[in-house]
Amino acid sequence: MFDMSGLLDTSRIRGPLERSFAGADSVLERGRKYSPEGQQKLGIAIALYDKGETDRAIKQFKSVAKKFKETSAGEEAQFRLGEAYYATGQLPKAQDAYNQLFVDYPSTRYVEPAAKDLFKIAKTWLEISEPASRSDIKQVSLASGEALSSDVELNESSNSKDPTLWLRVLPNFHDRTRPVFDTQGRALQALKSIWLNDPTGPLADDALMLTATYYMRRRNPVEADRYFQILREEYTDSPHLEEAFLLGSHVKLTSYQGAHYEGATLAGAENLKEQSLHLFPGTQHRQQLRKDLDRIYLLQAERKFAYVEYWQAKGRPRAVAVACMGLISEFPDTSFADEARRILRSIDRTKLKGLPEVDEFLANLPQSSPASPPTAPGPSDGPVKSVSDPQPTSAPGRFHL
Repeated sequence: MFDMSGLLDTSRIRGPLERSFAGADSVLERGRKYSPEGQQKLGIAIALYDKGETDRAIKQFKSVAKKFKETSAGEEAQFRLGEAYYATGQLPKAQDAYNQLFVDYPSTRYVEPAAKDLFKIAKTWLEISEPASRSDIKQVSLASGEALSSDVELNESSNSKDPTLWLRVLPNFHDRTRPVFDTQGRALQALKSIWLNDPTGPLADDALMLTATYYMRRRNPVEADRYFQILREEYTDSPHLEEAFLLGSHVKLTSYQGAHYEGATLAGAENLKEQSLHLFPGTQHRQQLRKDLDRIYLLQAERKFAYVEYWQAKGRPRAVAVACMGLISEFPDTSFADEARRILRSIDRTKLKGLPEVDEFLANLPQSSPASPPTAPGPSDGPVKSVSDPQPTSAPGRFHL
């Protein structure tokens, strides 16, 4: 499991009470010391900026921020430097200035307005107007000839005529509003800076949602899943919470690679879809969630059938029998179970010594016509074959949510 402790570390962010206990000699308290000289020079810089002499004001802000770093004048100068860069369209420099503000003053009083500018910068560079919503989901299909993959649209910038927007190695020398390299990577850094430095602020959950949106529309379900998970776990009162569950379950399902690969994402998708039904009973996607759960049920049966095929290939009839009985017991209403019954009946009983329960198990099975060997959806990076029973009949009382 991915360790997100580093991502969620806010140990260097301190509240007012903690700062008061730290004493007058703490770094933050030194940063709030009043400096008459610093305030005078800061006033000159503000006056220059108000008169429209932006270039001179920027130089003065930089000078005050550097010379009076451990004073309130230095803190305000660093913030106003970022504002000046942002106002003049020098967005990369604005991001750098705000980042330096957070480094020098971890609990700065300007965190909220700085976060607002960083959020606007990120949206501009990512070319995303709004976070992902449930309308981004198209059904994960099990139909013949389709892939088990996400059908969400790519981020608009991936189709941009300017390749420097989406090719990190290409330098940008023509647009001062963007970084020289890796525009989208810098945008993601800006979003991360928001929710790390202002984790309880009004834009923290929006920054996480926009980050997840970026990865989802770039068809990177693993990264999208990470940020949807943080949003679900840390921001339970967020207006994005329902989308974090619904879209999170969607990206988990689309990242499932098939029966011969690790199945944690499939189990995770099932868990999130069931939680969505419980937590959001009024969701308009209730019927679709139930259909998705039936599809996951079929995919889980396919995983069990893969064990049967594995032991068949190994020539281990006893293991085949055990795998068949397990499949039939757990997924009795699927075509995979029909095929497992046929295989179980066809095994030479002389090869099943020590397994007397097989005959008893078969005796208790209902008679059914043998099904053709079923093939289920394959990995998300390849085509799928037809499924004998694409819509399994749910066992009585399977879903009562």
